[in-house]
Amino acid sequence: METKSDNSANLPQMIADNLQKLTDVSLSAMQPMMEGMIGNISALSQSMLAGDSPLMKIPTLKFQGDDCCPPKNTCPPHCILSISRNALAGERIIVPFFVKNTCSHARTFRIGVRDLKDSDGNMAPAQPTLNKYSVTLEPAQSERVMMTIDLANFASGLTYATEIVLREKDINQNICFTLTTNGDKNLPVAAPLDEQKYHLRWQDWKSHFYCEPPVAKPQTHAVATGENIHS
Repeated sequence: METKSDNSANLPQMIADNLQKLTDVSLSAMQPMMEGMIGNISALSQSMLAGDSPLMKIPTLKFQGDDCCPPKNTCPPHCILSISRNALAGERIIVPFFVKNTCSHARTFRIGVRDLKDSDGNMAPAQPTLNKYSVTLEPAQSERVMMTIDLANFASGLTYATEIVLREKDINQNICFTLTTNGDKNLPVAAPLDEQKYHLRWQDWKSHFYCEPPVAKPQTHAVATGENIHS
């Protein structure tokens, strides 16, 4: 019984001794790291006091909604949007598109369109026009713009191209547009059926032949002169 009491009395001391040993081991392992860190801080402090502290690069924080413009040192893609249209020479076509503000502040865009040319660089017979040349948009707002081209004097079987230019301040951002005049080969075709097929009727269940319904005989009307007039 006395031995058990002695062990119970020594248990707190044993736990305290083990914790002390663990603390000593941890401190001895971290001592070189702490000494190195203190030495670096001391050297940096002396360098800053001397006025020749090195430059420190601090990363720039970007917030969602503000990353709407291309990086300053990177050119934007040539085409931020591509539109293709097939049309018939002689048509008057309207090409609608939306301009959207994806930034967190209001923006104003100027809108223009370059010359429409064929694959050989020749000017098209008529040039496209826009229904508006500037839009001011609030954050997340979109506005529709329409481009119109009159193809009255265009030739069939040619491809034309141009660029619709959006400009806020210094950078042109383009909508690339391609027009192909296909001619008559791709037009839908309606072929009327023979009217005779609508007049044929099934003769009877014993026969596989069709017969035409009897045609009503024209009626005659007697007149005072005795002549017959067909109505």
